[in-house]
Amino acid sequence: MKYIDLTLQVKKINKIYKWAELQPKKESVMGHVGTHMDVYEMKQIPLEYMQRRGILFDVSTIRNREITSEDIDIDYIKPGDFVLFRTGLIERFPYGSNNYFKEGVNFSWELIDELIQEGIAFIGLDAPDLRKGKEHIEADRRCEKQGVYVIENLQHLGEIDTNKPCKMLTMWFEDLEATGLKCRVIATQPRE
Repeated sequence: MKYIDLTLQVKKINKIYKWAELQPKKESVMGHVGTHMDVYEMKQIPLEYMQRRGILFDVSTIRNREITSEDIDIDYIKPGDFVLFRTGLIERFPYGSNNYFKEGVNFSWELIDELIQEGIAFIGLDAPDLRKGKEHIEADRRCEKQGVYVIENLQHLGEIDTNKPCKMLTMWFEDLEATGLKCRVIATQPRE
């Protein structure tokens, strides 16, 4: 079995880590550094979400436009899946850089709603958000209200074989005060 750690751990010298340390609500902000799950609705995440079937869509060639449902095979998705998106952003720009936050892509509202309707558990991506600016939290809340959680800032998605599903193992610490929960995310696939 091949284990792929998708977790982005951030060193204390990183610009974002240093920024978070200076915030008035430092403990809350730190939950949004590195790989994390946004939880604005404060619902308890079902424990069975810790192990899911994962599928990866490589949308890394899409630039300067929204990612839509036309860009993926929605029929490949099953209820309960952990749906991963490789945008390539974290490969092009270092985490914490201005370009990492500025150059990301937007997922269309239509695609977000279709993913929710499929009854998936997680949306994971190698970027800081599904939507930019004020719509970031709105998109996360829309998902969470329907039991879908967004995990941001993943890495090593290029190591997953897109032609077959993988098993996803996700761990998090519940914190009723935080809006971002640090996560450990592992993908497993059989070796060739």
